[in-house]
Amino acid sequence: MRDGVVPYLVQRCKFAKREMSGIDSILSFDYMGSEEFEFGALPKSLGDIRGDIGNYVYFDVKIIEGKVVTVFCPSKIKDKMKDVIEGLAINKFMLKERCDLDIWLNDDKNSWYQSDCWWDLENNFFFWKKNDAFEKEFKERIGGKK
Repeated sequence: MRDGVVPYLVQRCKFAKREMSGIDSILSFDYMGSEEFEFGALPKSLGDIRGDIGNYVYFDVKIIEGKVVTVFCPSKIKDKMKDVIEGLAINKFMLKERCDLDIWLNDDKNSWYQSDCWWDLENNFFFWKKNDAFEKEFKERIGGKK
C-alpha cells in the first residue's frame, strides 16, 4: 500500500488463559523464527500502543461470509485496515514470516497451526477472530477505552 500501512512483522497468536499478567495471560505467541521478533519488538510495540491508547479504536471487519475479525488500531489508519487485512488474507504483502490468516479463511483443519489473533509490530495494530469474551479480556489488559 502506498499510503503508509504496509505490514512486515506480523506476530501470530492464539487465544489462551494463563496465570500471567498483561496480554500474556490471554495470548500465547507463536515462535516466529526470525531475530526481528526476538529482540524487543513485542514490548516496543506494546509500549507504543499504550503510549497512544487514547487514539485507538475497535471495530469489526467482515472478510468473507461467516468470517469477521475485530480490529484494534490507531484511528488515523482505521480507513486503511479493511484493505490491509484483505491483503494479508491473500498473501499480498512480503512479510518477514508467514501470516496464516488464509488458513482460517479457507477452513484448513489440517494445518499444524492456526492463529486466532495477529499483531502488526511495526504499525501497532491487532486483529483477531471475532470473539466477544476475548475482546472484553483484551480491553481489560491493554488499557484505554471500554
